[in-house]
Amino acid sequence: MRLLPMLVVAGFLASSCLAKDPVTEGGTGGSPGTGGAVGTGGAVGTGGKVGTGGAMGSGGSSQTSATVDCTDLSSSATTVTGQYGGAILSVDGNANKSYYMQANWWGSPYGNQVENVSGLGFTISGTNPSNIVSSNPSNPLGFPSLFIGTYGTKGSKGSNLPKQVSALTSVPTVFSTNVDTMGDASYNATYDVWLTSGSGVVTGSSPGSGGAYLMVWLFMPTDKYPRGTLKSNGSVVDGVKGGWNVWYDNTNPPCVSYVASNKISSLEFDLNYFIKDAVNKGYGVTNSQYLSIIFAGFEVWGGGNGLQVKKFCANVK
Repeated sequence: MRLLPMLVVAGFLASSCLAKDPVTEGGTGGSPGTGGAVGTGGAVGTGGKVGTGGAMGSGGSSQTSATVDCTDLSSSATTVTGQYGGAILSVDGNANKSYYMQANWWGSPYGNQVENVSGLGFTISGTNPSNIVSSNPSNPLGFPSLFIGTYGTKGSKGSNLPKQVSALTSVPTVFSTNVDTMGDASYNATYDVWLTSGSGVVTGSSPGSGGAYLMVWLFMPTDKYPRGTLKSNGSVVDGVKGGWNVWYDNTNPPCVSYVASNKISSLEFDLNYFIKDAVNKGYGVTNSQYLSIIFAGFEVWGGGNGLQVKKFCANVK
């Protein structure tokens, strides 16, 4: 890996909070990068320096904010292969709702990773993903993830999306992982939420002009950090437990990332609390936008073998 000093490298921008276009590149959505340090901490066009985002506590505990009304379960069991493989995951007892699991290994080199799907979760494995490292350290190899909503020709049923932000009452969701056993470098575990300016289906490689990205990271990797600059350290989000370091980039579409001050392995909470916080604090999210897609998974810059989403669930109201 190329090493750089802890500086901002002018003119070399990380492709943060973006996604490959499913029409021209075969992908199925998701964020392929959220900024990030190169080597031992040099930011790639994102400003700030590693270590300003607050201490990353020990443990990896679960975090529950309130009773979460999201009980979807699935008996799905399959193996997803290929760079852009995917699978529709049915919901037990509800023929009108489903989830979508995407491989989305859009980076280089691709190393024949596979995802073993079990229920509304998956585990990354493959030929030897532990030795695979992104050829461009500022960009992840991919974003294997689950999502609800529709992206290009891929999507889920019964998501109640898109829905205007002003009309949201709650978005209870669960995201449970094994990050407490998997180290702290070269990957993150995150929600990637896309908000658009209109109510149409997302077909391009981003939410588009007038839209926004909202991300919720379960921890700050030791060698990567979000796009933009640190706006708040240990911020309180009304309705959500714990402290959150907030990073923001106001380019169009803007990206706000809420990073847990202390590492957690799972979240059970109302996503609408983060959406409201972003609206109230002017982090690029507005009441006139539409919540269009909710992704949850891992951005992987290197390795990734054994990373597991134990469960993802989202219920838009």
